[in-house]
Amino acid sequence: MHLRIATVLLLTMTMIGLRLSIPIIFKSIITLLSSGQSFSENLIVIVLIGYGFCWVLDQSIMQIRTILTFKVIERYIRNMCLTMVDSLLSLSLRFHLERRTGALTSQIYLAQAGLSQVFWGGLSYFLPILVEMTIVMALFSYLYGWTYGIALFFIMASYSVIGVLGMKKSMKVQAIHNDKSAYASSRLVDSLLNFETVKYFNNEKYEHEQIDAALQEQEKAGGHRFLFDGYMHLAQVMVIGLGLIYITLLSGRAVYQNQISIGDFVLINGYLLQFTMPLNYLGSILQQTRKGLYDIHLVYKLIFQKPEINDSPNAISLVKDKVEVVFDNIEFGYTSDRLILNKISFSIPAGKTIAVVGSTGSGKSTLARLLYRFYDVSSGRVLINGKDIRDISQTSLQQLIGVVPQDVVLFNESIYYNIAYGNPSASKEEVEKAAALAKLDSLISSLPDGYHTLVGERGLKLSGGEKQRVSIARMILKKPSLFIFDEATSSLDTHTEKEIQKNLEEISSETTTLIIAHRLSTVVKADEILVLNEGIIVERGKHEQLLEKDGFYTSLWQGQQQQDIEMSLV
Repeated sequence: MHLRIATVLLLTMTMIGLRLSIPIIFKSIITLLSSGQSFSENLIVIVLIGYGFCWVLDQSIMQIRTILTFKVIERYIRNMCLTMVDSLLSLSLRFHLERRTGALTSQIYLAQAGLSQVFWGGLSYFLPILVEMTIVMALFSYLYGWTYGIALFFIMASYSVIGVLGMKKSMKVQAIHNDKSAYASSRLVDSLLNFETVKYFNNEKYEHEQIDAALQEQEKAGGHRFLFDGYMHLAQVMVIGLGLIYITLLSGRAVYQNQISIGDFVLINGYLLQFTMPLNYLGSILQQTRKGLYDIHLVYKLIFQKPEINDSPNAISLVKDKVEVVFDNIEFGYTSDRLILNKISFSIPAGKTIAVVGSTGSGKSTLARLLYRFYDVSSGRVLINGKDIRDISQTSLQQLIGVVPQDVVLFNESIYYNIAYGNPSASKEEVEKAAALAKLDSLISSLPDGYHTLVGERGLKLSGGEKQRVSIARMILKKPSLFIFDEATSSLDTHTEKEIQKNLEEISSETTTLIIAHRLSTVVKADEILVLNEGIIVERGKHEQLLEKDGFYTSLWQGQQQQDIEMSLV
């Protein structure tokens, strides 16, 4: 990569040398033709061929440089995207719950385009113009006097001053436009992701109005941005024009007074036209480069954002083996003003199954998130085999745990891909065995494309129960030391639930298991059931023991039994 960049720079310098040579050769042609002196025909042929050769060579080198530059840009874009993905995946669950997917994808796209704009602006315009104008200023001052050199310096300096003065304001305008554009993109993506909800409520017109409102704000901000950039570019054009008029008049007068030859006049104006035309476009390039820098800046703010959850300096790694889990007097709240879990203490002995039940919002799923270390406890400790999980590397910790969540999201890939995601190196036989254990084999055999069936965006082509079974299959394939079932069968019908529940019991037999459930029928065989209410364990024991207490658990059990009876009568 470094060699390729060095080659691009070398070719750029070669192009600069050729472009500086072409006006000099052209001056020689004019001088020969207008001198009135006799000269060899071969000489003019050589000069003309040299002129054409320099032009062809310049264009050829430019194309070679373009090819190499594109390769460099694509490699940098690839590296930037990979760095950003790694950084985003290292950030906390809190960040991903609060982000807008559309805005994030918009920023990534803008950063890719921005990187290309900055690279091309720097290599194709800023560097060549800076070097060429510096050499030409020195050449003009040496050949024709300091007046010409100062005039060129005035053009460059005035142009740069206008650009610098307008930069700060332009960045603010650009920031507003980017914010409006990101919001419009996120609003559009949200509408598409929630297609079914839009249809259920017949809100196509409402969505159109909401997206149009966001796009109007984007349009207004974009218009303001282009208007400001247009005024700034116009001021720079005026500077170039005045400088061009001055030097042309100065050199034309010198020819009239026989101070310089017609060839010199052609040379001076050749350089002026050669450099003022790119300088005229430099305003647009400057706008694009400035925008590119800002877009890259936004992405690198994300790249360098520090994760909320970090490994300790001396974090240890655990091997996959039987594990014992202890929640030791923990407290936790997603915000400082609301406590979700209050003084919770319990243990999951190695090879045993502990279930946590309770009403919605009681903090059941929060336990799983803390155990997986999506968040750190506010106080207390979570221990695995006697080690505080904050002293265990996150990679090692998460390799131990297999989770089947309540809300399953699948990749827009094949069923096989989504199952194999639990262990990408697994064999076909292992994937098929996991599918059979999750009762997916009959479904897959009924599909025309079998395992190659695409599941759609977020798995929307599958039913809730089918998605849940895919989630169970890929968790089985991971072969964890600790199972967490977070409402794992909540989307299944009663018959399928019983089948999968039986298989889950076989799979997790003699493996440490945490079951988080709302449906109590799924936890009756647990070694211990914890009843959670408003962040506190209010009851604990086996199913029969809890029923004998005739307390909160009994109330939940009777309520669900009555619901099952009513549903069976419908």
